[in-house]
This record gives sequence, C-alpha cells and structure tokens, in this order.
Amino acid sequence: MQWLIDSPLLTLFLAIAVGCLFGKIPFGPVSFGPAGALFAALALSALNPDIALPPIVGSLALCVFCYMVGIAAGPAFISAIRTGWKQVVVSLIAITGMAAVALGVGRGFGLDIGTIAGSFAGAGTATPALGAVQGQLLDETGVPISEAVVDPAIGYAVAYPITVFLTILACQYLISAGRRKPTPQDSEPTVPIVVKTLELTADPGLTVAAFSAAHPAVISRITRAGQTVVAHDDQILTAGDLLTLTARADDFDAITDKFGRLATSEPWMDRSTIDFRRITLSERTLSGRPLHDLRLDERFDATVSRVRRGDVDIIATPDLVLMTGDRLRVTAPRDQFPEIAKALGDSERQASDINPVGLSIGLALGLVLAFVAIPMPGGGTLTLGTATAPLIVGVVLGILGRTGPIVWTLPGNVSSTLNQYSLLVFLAAVGLGAGGGLVTALKDDALALVILGLTIAVVHAVICIVGLRTILKNGTANALGGLTGSQLNPAPYAYAMDKVPDQRLAVAYATLFPIAMIFKVLVAQIMVVYFS
Repeated sequence: MQWLIDSPLLTLFLAIAVGCLFGKIPFGPVSFGPAGALFAALALSALNPDIALPPIVGSLALCVFCYMVGIAAGPAFISAIRTGWKQVVVSLIAITGMAAVALGVGRGFGLDIGTIAGSFAGAGTATPALGAVQGQLLDETGVPISEAVVDPAIGYAVAYPITVFLTILACQYLISAGRRKPTPQDSEPTVPIVVKTLELTADPGLTVAAFSAAHPAVISRITRAGQTVVAHDDQILTAGDLLTLTARADDFDAITDKFGRLATSEPWMDRSTIDFRRITLSERTLSGRPLHDLRLDERFDATVSRVRRGDVDIIATPDLVLMTGDRLRVTAPRDQFPEIAKALGDSERQASDINPVGLSIGLALGLVLAFVAIPMPGGGTLTLGTATAPLIVGVVLGILGRTGPIVWTLPGNVSSTLNQYSLLVFLAAVGLGAGGGLVTALKDDALALVILGLTIAVVHAVICIVGLRTILKNGTANALGGLTGSQLNPAPYAYAMDKVPDQRLAVAYATLFPIAMIFKVLVAQIMVVYFS
C-alpha cells in the first residue's frame, strides 16, 4: 500500500491493468470493458483513501478523450441531423426524461446534486458528462466546493453497471419483438457492395460521368472490341460495351434491367495490362480533400472505385472527402502503380502519425473555449470546462476536416487508440479519487443509489423502445442501433451486433452517438447550474 501511495504512476497502471482484466470477465451476456478500470480504482481507493493521483492526470485524459470523440463524430454529425432526425428527436426526449427522473427521484431520497448528476452520467454511460459535472462541483484539487456535495463519481459508479445490464435486457426485448412481430424494415436484406460486369445491349447515350451521376455506381473499366481501358469521365458509352461496375447489389440489378445484361465473362479479372489494388492514403496534404481533387485520371490514367475506411467499404463518388488511413481501390495501367503509390503515400507508418500540429492546436482551442462562461436565464453561468469545450471544438474541426495546410482529422486507428487509452486513464483517476466516499455512500444510501440508477436507466430504455419501435416503426437493427447509440455504452452495442450483425445497426449507432454524447454533457451541467 505504501508503494501505491508513494508512486502515482504505479498506482495508475496497476489500476488499469487489473481493471482491464476485470473488464474482460463475462457476467452472463455482458462484460464491463473499459469501465473495469473505474471499479478497480475504486477498490484500491476504498482500501486506503491516501492512494490517489494528481488532479492534472484526470483532467488531461478527459480533455483528450472528449476531443477524440468530437473529431471522430464530426464528419457524421451534420448527416445525422439531416437524415436521422427522427431518431435524434427520440434520443433527446429520452435523455431529457432521464434528467427529469434523476432530479425527481434523487430529491425524493434527499440526495445531493453531485450524486444525482453523477447517477445521470452513469446511467447514460457518458464519461464526459461525469467530467463536466466534476468541473462544476470540484475545485482544481478534486475537492468538493461545498461540504454538502458528494463526489459525482459515486453515483456514476453505482448507476453504470445497472445500466449496462438493463440495456442488454432492452436489446434482448427488441430482438424478441422483431422475431414475433417483424416490421417491413426487418424483411429488408443487408445489401452488399459488388463488382460485376454489365454488357450494354442498348445505347445509353451518356458519358461515363453522366452515367455515374444518374446511377449510384462507379465505372472503373470499359472493354470495347476486346480492348480493356480505364474508364474516363468524357468517354461515351455505346451498345456492346462491357462495363466493370462497383455498386450496391440492388443498384446493380436495377441498372442491368435498364441497360443490358450480366456479362458472361469478367474482363476485370485479367490483370495483365490493367490492374487494381488497394493503396493507403498517407499523404497528409490530401487528407480532407474530395476525391476529384486528386485528379488521378488526368495524372495516371487511373480511377478509384471504392474506399475502405476502418471496416466499412464506401463507393467512391467524386465528392467523397478522403481521410488519412483510407484504403483506395485503384484501377490503372500496371506500370502506373509505383507513381500512384508515391503520390498517395501508401505508408502504414505515415498513416499512423498522430498529426501533432493539428492535434495540439485543436486541443489548445478547446481549452481556450473551456474558459468561456455562458450566462444562463434566471442567473448562474454555464462553464464549458475541459470536457464540453474540447468535445464541441472537436466536432466543429471534424466537420471542417482541414483549414488551409492544417489537417484536423486523425486516422481512424490513431483516433481509436488515443480514445481508448485516455478513457482508461480518466476512469482510473476518477475511481482513485472516490473510493473512500463510495464506502460511506453505500453504507448510508445504498438502496437509494440503486433505485435512482435503475429508474433513470429504465426511463431511457422505455422511451427509446416506444419511440423507435412503436412510433417510428423502426426495424430491429435500426431500433437496436438507436437504443445503444443513445445510451453510448459499447457493451450493449457489441451484444446487439453479435445477435444482429447488420450494417444498419452500426449506422444508426454512429448517427446518434455524437449528438447523444454532447446533449448529455450539456444537460448534466444544466442540472448542476439550476438545481445545486
């Protein structure tokens, strides 16, 4: 114990190591994942309250984590509001209901606002919301600004596991409901992206560019009179052409019905003259630019049919904004590939660069914004703090992508790594500062804390299920994505994906996640400002 008291670094990494091992232990259908670091740290702190970390450790980790969430969520944020606004409305109503129930039940039990807001954050599995509440209620050393305030991490620690288990049960209910009473969306199959050859039997009278603009497909090759060439935008298509198309399977079928038939041979498989391969985009100056800015057709007689980003394939439309780490499926003459690879970078090492200039400037902007105090109606101020401000700046910069020579976005693998690591450090720091208070709180208010966390989680689950399944008539995959995206926790999402491995679930989750995260952070602070 003395070693842990004397060495904060040893304490930090021991808590993370033990917590990650604990987080992998399955409890029925769920494991706690990164939250294991919180529970391990709470246990260490409960054993000896003198075991703690310098406050700067938690602040730094929270700042980086929130900024990473914003940067990753930014590109999908506008699309989420535009295309998934109905699910967004359900999520916002559910989160508002959580806050109202938290205040009503918490006040009924006589709990302080720190415990109530912490329970709200735990029941929403919103770690940045916990950080925002702590920023409002704790001073620079992590000590409550008032003796009447209990560390919010206590309410968070109790509500978190309750919510994970309850959300898993809600997911299971949606899966069962979908089997008993499927909606029209449930019968829609997941449509893969295919590469096939279309034989034109009619003269479309279109150029390659006009054809792709009118139909959701990319033409990468044209075979005419036995000669295969890379497709160029100004080429006019004629009857008898064999077109190598990259499209969704249903879109390919529709195009085939309209213009021709499926070819009996696949000339794209002959790679002796025209070849294709994946090339990693690692050239930093190209990140954040639309695909057509690369001018690959003019420079190298090349075309891009699709882009693989993370684990997802995207059809390569000219206006697709590229990100570092994207893997481009390029079709070109064989002898051009060395030059194409040189132009795009094609370096896994460079693609894993943390982009220190953009990262540091972005974090600095977020921390400057953290000083801003927003006057609230009726008195009081809302300070964005080191959780909300970096999150908001990250979303804005993620939407922008780049500003002149400065690239704001990060490769997916880099963003994910920094996100996971900073989250583990923050959770460990929170737990090490709250263990002693947790023991006291459980002695005095254990039943109240459990009921509070359970009630908040139930309200969120019920509103999401009714709103998504009953009112919006979402299919099982979309409803599961909406529920878990609004809840934020990765454990129920992983459970849902294991049971219903449907891309629509992942899309719905990604759509709601950034908006739900930001709204929970803001609501948690408003609770503190108005109900302290």
